[in-house]
Amino acid sequence: MAGLWSRWRIFHRPALLPRVARRLALVVILAATLAVLPGCSEIAQSRNAVPPPAEPSYVTLAANYLQSVLKDVRSYDGFEISAPRWVDTIKGWTWLTCVRFNDHGHARIYAIFIVDNAVADARYAVGTDKCEAQSYAQFDLISGALGQPTAPVQPPLY
Repeated sequence: MAGLWSRWRIFHRPALLPRVARRLALVVILAATLAVLPGCSEIAQSRNAVPPPAEPSYVTLAANYLQSVLKDVRSYDGFEISAPRWVDTIKGWTWLTCVRFNDHGHARIYAIFIVDNAVADARYAVGTDKCEAQSYAQFDLISGALGQPTAPVQPPLY
């Protein structure tokens, strides 16, 4: 009985138990990770992905929307628009097009969300919209024609 409570067992044996427990815990965590990991591949793929409908008339919609929202439309210039992309947002699947323009010497990018051939939402673009990575084409804000720049405002001649 005295051997069970010897100094060696009290000071050296308890250190062995945490080491074994840590190793066992690591094995259990590794096994659980390997069992759960294949199920995580479904996170990147949406099960309820909706196929995109026909591409909307995004240039006309964007031009009409910006004319109604921007004050003194003629004071802005350099309007460019990106092709629409089918994206999944908080509100569901929508078309996203980005509009780049100059606001009194400051570059601005506007994100326009289109659902059922109508503008559902719009805002200044944020990083998650990925508007900086898009390619743009000039468009006329007044007529809604793609490939033409908006005519600059001519100052009075007098």
